[in-house]
Amino acid sequence: MKRTLLTSYSSNFLWIIILSFLVCSCNKSDDTKVIDLKKLDSAYHYQQKADSLYHLNQLDSAFNNYLKSNQLFKHLAKTESITYNNLRISTIYLIAGDPNSAQEILVNEISQTNNISPTFKNYIYSILATCYSELIDYDLSNKYAYKSLRISNISVEAKAIINNNIASNYISLKEYTKAIDILQDILSSNVFKEMPLEQARCLNNLGKALYLQDKSQGLKELEEALAIRLNDINQNDIYRSYINLAEYYTLNKDYHSAHDYALKAYEITTTNKNKKDKLQALEYLIKSSTDSPSKYYADYIDLSKEIATETQQAKNQFAKIRYDFEQHEQENIKLKLDLQHSELVSARSKNALYVSLLCLLAGGVITSFIYRRIKHRHRLDKIQQSYLTETKIAKKIHDELANDVFNALTYTQNFNLQTPETKNHLLSDLESIYKKARNISLQHSSIATDETFVTHLTNLFNEYTTANCQIIISGLDNFDFSLLDKNQKITIYRVIQELLVNMKKHSMATIVVFKFSEDKKHFKIFYSDNGVGIIQEDIKSKNGLSNVENRITNIGGTFIFDSTNKLGVKYNIQLPKKNYV
Repeated sequence: MKRTLLTSYSSNFLWIIILSFLVCSCNKSDDTKVIDLKKLDSAYHYQQKADSLYHLNQLDSAFNNYLKSNQLFKHLAKTESITYNNLRISTIYLIAGDPNSAQEILVNEISQTNNISPTFKNYIYSILATCYSELIDYDLSNKYAYKSLRISNISVEAKAIINNNIASNYISLKEYTKAIDILQDILSSNVFKEMPLEQARCLNNLGKALYLQDKSQGLKELEEALAIRLNDINQNDIYRSYINLAEYYTLNKDYHSAHDYALKAYEITTTNKNKKDKLQALEYLIKSSTDSPSKYYADYIDLSKEIATETQQAKNQFAKIRYDFEQHEQENIKLKLDLQHSELVSARSKNALYVSLLCLLAGGVITSFIYRRIKHRHRLDKIQQSYLTETKIAKKIHDELANDVFNALTYTQNFNLQTPETKNHLLSDLESIYKKARNISLQHSSIATDETFVTHLTNLFNEYTTANCQIIISGLDNFDFSLLDKNQKITIYRVIQELLVNMKKHSMATIVVFKFSEDKKHFKIFYSDNGVGIIQEDIKSKNGLSNVENRITNIGGTFIFDSTNKLGVKYNIQLPKKNYV
C-alpha cells in the first residue's frame, strides 16, 4: 500500500521550509532594476496566495495563482521558484485524478534537475513515481523511485519510505518475493521505531504481500498494523487496514469476518467523503455478502459513474483554466510586441534619413578610396610591366645581338671586305642580325586584335617556318575569333609565340602541328612536334612553360601537358567562349 498523495507530499511544514529556502536564495543584487523588484514581489505574492488557497482545498483558485506566479518568475529566470510552483500544480492534477497532466509537467522539469536543489530532485522523482503508479505503470514508477533513492542527502527514514513504496509496486506487479525481502529489511532495521504510522504501513504492506503469495500467511502483520493505527486518529490509514483485512478474509472464504471489516471500512468513507475508497469498500461488501449482495450493486454502479463524471469535470476545469491563462498570456505578448513594433517604426522613421546619408557618405569615401587605390596600383603595375619589358628586351639584345654585332665589327677589322667572299659573309651576318632585331621587335610590339588578327597569327607561323622545320596549321580558317575578347586574343598570340620560341630553342623538331577546333562552350588548340621531347627532370618545371600555363589560367582556360609521350611534346589548350566565362 502506498501513502496517499496528501499525506505523502503535502506536509505544510516541509513546504514552508522549501518556500523559505527559495525566498532566501532568490535575493536580487543591489543593482536590480525597480521594475524587476516589483515583478519579484508580485510573483511571491501570487505564490503565497496560491499556497493559502491550496491548504484551504480551493484547488482551482490555487492553480490559477500558481500560473500567474510562474509567468512572472519566467521573466526573472527564477527556475527553482518555477519548479516549486510546478510541483504544486502537478500535485493538484493528481488530486483531481489527472496523473497524465501531472507527469507531463514533471517530465519537463527533469531536464532542469542539474540546476536545482537535491530536495526538489527528490520531490520530482517521488511525485513522478506516484503519477506512474496511478497510471498503473509500476515499472516506470519504480524507475523514478530508485532515482530518488540515489540522491545523496536524503535521510535514512526517507529512504525507507521510498523503499516501502517500491515494495508496494512490486506487490502490484505480483512480484511478492521482492516486496517481502524489501519490507523485512526495513522492519529488521528498526528505522521506524520513532515513526509508528510508517511502521504500521510497512507491516500492512508485508501482510498483504504474504497473503497474496500464500493466503494462509500475513494475518499477524495485518493485525499488528491495525493495532498501531487504532491508537492514532488518521482514519485513512485505519481504512487501509480494514480493507486489507477484508481482502484477506475474502481470499480465505471467511465471508463473515470479511463483511465485518468491509463494513467498517465503508463507515469510515461516509465520514471522510473519499469516494474512491467508498467504491472499494462497496466492492468487498459485494464479494463478502453471501445472502443478498445485489443490494450494494446499485450503489456501486452509481458511485462509479459519479466518480468518472467528477474526474472528467475536474480535468476539464483545470484544462480550461490553463487554456484561458495561456490565451491571455499570448494576447499580452502580442500587445507588447505590437507596442514595441510601433515604437521601432517611429524610431526608424526618425533615423532613416540620417542612416541613409551616413551610408551614402561612407559609400562615397570607400568608393573613392578603392578607386584611388586601384588607379595607383594599376599605374604601379604598368610601370613595373614596362620595366620588366625593357629588362627583357635589354637581355635579349645583350644575349642575341651584342655578340653578333661585336663579331661583325671584328670581322670587318680583320678581313679585306673588297673580295666577294668576305663581302658576302659580312652581308649574311648583317642579315642575321637584322632578322634577330626584327624578331625582338615583333615579340614586344602591340598585337592587333581586330579582323586582321588571323593574318598576324599566320605571319607568326611563317616566321618560324624554315627549310628544316615545317609548321602545319589545321582549322585556323574555320576558327571564329570574334567570340574571343581582346585579352583572350592577345593571350593566344603570346602563348603560340612562346611555344614556337621554346620549340626553336629546345626541341630540334622538323614537324610542328597546330590544330584549332571548337565546341559549344570552348575553343581548343592542340600542339605537337616530333622533337627530342622533355626529359623526366624537366617535366616538373615543364621546361620553362610555367609562364604559358599562367597566361592561360588567368583568362579562365586550362593548359594540359601530355607527359606520356616519349617522342616530341603535346599540349592541349582550352579556352571558354565569352558567353560561358
